[in-house]
Amino acid sequence: MSQVLWYLTHFCIKKMFTMLILFIRRFSIILALTYLLLPVWAHAQVITDLAGRLVDLPEKIDRVILGESRYIPALGILQPDDPLRQIVGMLPDFKLADPAGYQQYQQQFPHIDAIPLIGRSARDSFSVEQAIALDADVAVFGLEGHGPTSKDSRLIEQLKQAGVTVVFVDFRQEPIKNTPTSITILGQVLGQTERASTFNKFYQQQLDAIEQRLQTLPAGKRTKVFLHSRVGLGSTCCETMVNGMMGHYIDWLAADNIATEYVPGTAGIINREYLLINQPDVYIATAIGSVNTLTDSPQFIALGAGVSHELAQQSFQHNLSAPWLAQLDAVKQKHAFAIWHHFYNSPLNIAALQAFAKWLYPNAFNDLNPDTTLEEIYRRFQPIELNGTYWVGTN
Repeated sequence: MSQVLWYLTHFCIKKMFTMLILFIRRFSIILALTYLLLPVWAHAQVITDLAGRLVDLPEKIDRVILGESRYIPALGILQPDDPLRQIVGMLPDFKLADPAGYQQYQQQFPHIDAIPLIGRSARDSFSVEQAIALDADVAVFGLEGHGPTSKDSRLIEQLKQAGVTVVFVDFRQEPIKNTPTSITILGQVLGQTERASTFNKFYQQQLDAIEQRLQTLPAGKRTKVFLHSRVGLGSTCCETMVNGMMGHYIDWLAADNIATEYVPGTAGIINREYLLINQPDVYIATAIGSVNTLTDSPQFIALGAGVSHELAQQSFQHNLSAPWLAQLDAVKQKHAFAIWHHFYNSPLNIAALQAFAKWLYPNAFNDLNPDTTLEEIYRRFQPIELNGTYWVGTN
């Protein structure tokens, strides 16, 4: 009886020991698998882009396509050592629309010329076949603009099926509201969230400086503004921006855009007669000229990289000498200004907004210095030096 009891006890102990060893081995395997999978879980990100889409970002992002190459200065905010590091394809709009600005990046980062171009400066020219062939991880598009937009559902699906994650940003449709979010998204894509946070903090501080002064404006006092877009482009007068782009600046600054009732969309045309009847308090032109257009295309106002203040002023005064413009009260009273056109689609727009504020309400914003703001942006957040004139006025 005692031998049987001993045998049973020994058998149970041995069985329990065997089960314990098996449990430890299985638990070790689970721990090992957990450790191996931890980097995947840690780096997986689900973000909401500016089109309101939930987007699963790839674990590793080494290859990026830009729907607009004018987003390169935005990448410069996040990766000043080399904003082109991950770019494997882009549209040529930067070089075509702002050749002087492109040349600055070309001098600093010569390999910009080696980046494949996947279309021209229009959304319908974007080659999905070329984009897929580049084996990109992510494609960055805008809600509106020269490249593919959120309306291009078929193209988005084609890229998705090819393993390319599409992310939407916006510096154009609602620039003031969407710029910080866009920088955050780009920071997540490039793994530069700390740089994104630093810029957004600076952006908000500059925005606060405007908001505080807006609150001091007398109730009901709204400056009337005409925004003359892309002066000199075409013979039809006058192109303007209303609901979006720089037109958004006017609304944000509690001023009245005199084209609002006439132009229902983002941009449109108003005639000279309307402008002369509905006289603005302030006239603002957007400049698409550069040092290269001064001789061959003097109808363009020259601003931007490489343009001296003297040349900018000469170019602006040449345009203001047009007989119909000379009839505007804003021109007669020296309340006429010009600004670099490409602020309309750039995260550097905060400096432009401050310039608008100072022009529309000079007394309330007399101590605000947009020149200093632009200088700080270039010093802290751009990989190139500030070299040029980006706005000019008659006063």
